[in-house]
Amino acid sequence: MSKTSDILVLGATGLTGRQATKFLAAHPDRTSKKFTLAIAGRSKKKLDALVSDLGLPQDIRVITLDVTNEHEVNEAVKLTRVVLNTVGPYYRWGTPVVRACATHGVHYVDLTGESLWIARIIRQFDYQAMKTRAIIVPACGFDSIPSDISVFIGNKALKDLDPSLNVASSTTVFTKVAGTLSLGTLDSMIGMRLLPTSERNDLQRDYLLSPVQDGPPSLGIRPIYRLQVPGTPKKTVTGTFWLMMPSNKPIVQRSWGLLEHEFLSKKSAGSEISRARYGPSVVYDEFLKTRGTLSAAILATTLGIFWGLLGLAPFRWLARRLVSRVDNATDEQLDNGSFVTTNVTTSTTSARYPRPIQVTTTLKGKGDAGYLLSPIWMAECAMALLDTGSLPELARRGGILTPATAFGDVLVKRLEANERMTVHYEVHKGTEESRKNI
Repeated sequence: MSKTSDILVLGATGLTGRQATKFLAAHPDRTSKKFTLAIAGRSKKKLDALVSDLGLPQDIRVITLDVTNEHEVNEAVKLTRVVLNTVGPYYRWGTPVVRACATHGVHYVDLTGESLWIARIIRQFDYQAMKTRAIIVPACGFDSIPSDISVFIGNKALKDLDPSLNVASSTTVFTKVAGTLSLGTLDSMIGMRLLPTSERNDLQRDYLLSPVQDGPPSLGIRPIYRLQVPGTPKKTVTGTFWLMMPSNKPIVQRSWGLLEHEFLSKKSAGSEISRARYGPSVVYDEFLKTRGTLSAAILATTLGIFWGLLGLAPFRWLARRLVSRVDNATDEQLDNGSFVTTNVTTSTTSARYPRPIQVTTTLKGKGDAGYLLSPIWMAECAMALLDTGSLPELARRGGILTPATAFGDVLVKRLEANERMTVHYEVHKGTEESRKNI
């Protein structure tokens, strides 16, 4: 059966889908006919309005599609190469789409932060996706690209110095996040809050998504965090719990586990996997930077109260009503957002480097992280899946992967080439320091 499009955007009429459609439609690779695009949504009226508002050309196929109708989903998926899914919450609407992609060998990306749902689709579809060579990559937005790819960059910098170096610890600090809370993120938080206690406890379990379960224990959630950041005027950074950590850490640990499992099964020193693996003893952590200990304590208390209030139906209704207004945000409002994140990766030692090496990786983004940058990153991932030959060896076999293991350097280069992103790292070897813009 011939494909009628290279990339299919599901949920194109929502704010996230709209931004992904806008980016892809204007991309030079599409306008120069390097890939074809289709968009889908439940409402024909809204789809027609989107086509009119964005001035979409006639060569972009428009499909009326209800993701709750599995027959419609299957028919649409069979006719494309890559599905970009923006329809959440994914624990409600995402499973039939992933099932169709895994069945028909179609690649898939989304921006979910729903770890328990990812665990479910791994159990149900990972093997099937490997059989059909479908590359399924959840969490390709603010959940969890900054966290996942910064560890990848830190490890790569260490391996470039000495292939025998591994990662001992890696901590990501979100130093600035200016933007809006998306309705999808809020719905995911509400979904987690309403889970039975046993399932909420699973969210805190280390290596929830990892095929290797015996990694070192993480440090756990705490109200006050401190980290020594080399190369900064004020080396000690203070912060508190980051709301997205329960989503991000399982993805980073899955990246670690996929690479570790592959290395242990092959024992192929010097290979691509050997250089990509982080090592057996990585401890990952992340937090939100604050001005000091007092502000960290106040914010931690506020977040605790907010989490408690989410258990009350009237508060959930009010929160959703307030956040839903963001769906009418203007392009100017979305453009005013930004984020900065810094990762500090510390190495093991080696014969060449008897003292640990540290790598600080900084990612900066201009634009609302949830509603503008996330759709762009997801679109970049979708385009990367059109050229599977350039992807890492692990990705080419298919399965349910992570941004770091599916895309690796390909994604780093795409982020760096995007005018809204800045990516750089610094290597600290005692008093010696080297910097590199990637």
